[in-house]
Amino acid sequence: MDSTRQAAEAAIRIGGDPPARAGRGELAVFTWKVLIVAGVAALALFAWRVADALLLIFTGVLFAILLQRLAGLVRRFTGLSQGWGLAVVLVALVALIGGGGFLLGQSVASQVDQLREQVTHAIGQLPAPIHDQLVEQGKQWPWMTRLQSVASGVAYFIGDAIVVLFAAIYLAASPGVYRRGVVLLVPPRGHDRAREVLDVTGNALWRWLLGQMAAMAAVGVMTTAGLWLLGMPAAPALGMVAGILEFVPLIGPFLAAVPAVLIAFAQSPQDALWVAGLYLVIQQVEGNLITPLLQKSVVDLPPVVTIGAIAAGGVLFGLMGMFLATPLAVVALVMVNMLYIEDKLGEERHFPDPRKE
Repeated sequence: MDSTRQAAEAAIRIGGDPPARAGRGELAVFTWKVLIVAGVAALALFAWRVADALLLIFTGVLFAILLQRLAGLVRRFTGLSQGWGLAVVLVALVALIGGGGFLLGQSVASQVDQLREQVTHAIGQLPAPIHDQLVEQGKQWPWMTRLQSVASGVAYFIGDAIVVLFAAIYLAASPGVYRRGVVLLVPPRGHDRAREVLDVTGNALWRWLLGQMAAMAAVGVMTTAGLWLLGMPAAPALGMVAGILEFVPLIGPFLAAVPAVLIAFAQSPQDALWVAGLYLVIQQVEGNLITPLLQKSVVDLPPVVTIGAIAAGGVLFGLMGMFLATPLAVVALVMVNMLYIEDKLGEERHFPDPRKE
């Protein structure tokens, strides 16, 4: 007993802790680790439950970047303030969309109706077992249920569009307020670095948007022209679908080709082969000529990262996740390169390319 007491007193004299005090310290450290893990898990669960709302806000951020950059161009050439520049951009977009809808609305509506009729006709040309199965499934889905489903989908889409629109307008009108709010979440010593990361991320997303919009426009025009030369019906509608689905890399072009090939098959198997060949050629031109030229001045995502992001986005968040997978991958790679490779490892980052900033 005396020897144990003497050992404890000796440990205190040389700066050590008695066994009981050391045990309490280890327990406190372990408790803090458990609390941290529990907090991270709770935060991840919360993010998972509100994932749809977060994706909508991220869409608003993308749209806000577009509005802010366009407003910056207006400021540069007119000398207006940021608010007035944004107002000019919004009025111009409303006029463009409204005027285009007024001039092309009837034409696009007729093309869409023609597309629907052609798809219906193509389904009727399918082999009897497949056609009968589709018809039987249609009979099991009453028209009232179908109407309610469509109405519900339209209502959700309009609601989501309103959320994205107003979020984008508020973000573009006062970007400094929200930027400062994000920076304040970081300890004071990291404020400058947080601002730098936000600037690089915004610039990378803007360059990605430029490249994506250029690729979408090119694919839409080429598809419309090619289908028109082949004598395919509803060429403008199919070209519009191809341009929109080009937003989803790798998978979008295959989805866009399905209705076109189906309509062509209703006319003849030879037409279906020609249309399939057209889409294949357009994608080869886009992938080997248009995209490499654009990537000289925009963000260049590694193909494997793009494929993995699209697959993960589709599995986790459905169609919305697939549409936003690539810009989310851009954000993730910027964070990894700047906060881990540069700050933690002390090495030079490679994404985005510093020469493109």
